[in-house]
Amino acid sequence: VDVETANDDVVQSVPDRLAIAEPTTFTASYTIIPSLTGVPTNATVIQSGGRRRVTIGAVDFRTDGAASRTCSDGGVNCIDGIDEARVSDLNVTHLFWGSSFAQRLGTDASRNVGGTQGRIESIAGQPASCADITVPSIDGTGVVTYCAIDAGPLARYFGADVTIELTSFAPTADEALLAP
Repeated sequence: VDVETANDDVVQSVPDRLAIAEPTTFTASYTIIPSLTGVPTNATVIQSGGRRRVTIGAVDFRTDGAASRTCSDGGVNCIDGIDEARVSDLNVTHLFWGSSFAQRLGTDASRNVGGTQGRIESIAGQPASCADITVPSIDGTGVVTYCAIDAGPLARYFGADVTIELTSFAPTADEALLAP
C-alpha cells in the first residue's frame, strides 16, 4: 500500500506495520463499535506461527495451517472454512486487525482528497503510528483514521461505518487457547 504523502514516514509506517501483523505472535483485545447500532462488541486475536484464533463477540474463527473453521455459541454450530457473514453486521472481517484494514487503508488512500496527517500515539500502552486520511463524504469531506502498533496489528480505526480500538496487547500467545 502506498499512501499518497511523499515525505511523511509516520503515515507510510501504518500500512507497513499492518503488513507485518499476520506472521507475528501476539494476543490482542479490541472493542468494535459499528456506527449503525453503536453497540460495542469485544474481540480477541491470538496468533502464533500458522495458528490463529479470532473471537468476535460469540463467533470464533480458528485457523491451524491450511484448515479453518468458524464456530459460535461456545464452540458449537461449527462449519469448515471461514464464514465472514457471521460478523458482517459489525462491518469487519476476521482479519480486521491486519490485512483486511491494510486493504481498506489502500482504498482510502486512493480516494484521498486532502492532506494526510501522521502522528505517533500511545494506544493500550503501545506506541502506535497513525494516519488521518481526508476522503469524500456525503457532507463534503471526512477524515478516516488508521493506527497500527509497532508489532503490526491495528490499534485504532475510526471511519464512517465502524470504530475499532485496541484495549490490550501482549507479544505472546497462550498455546492452550490455540488448540483446536
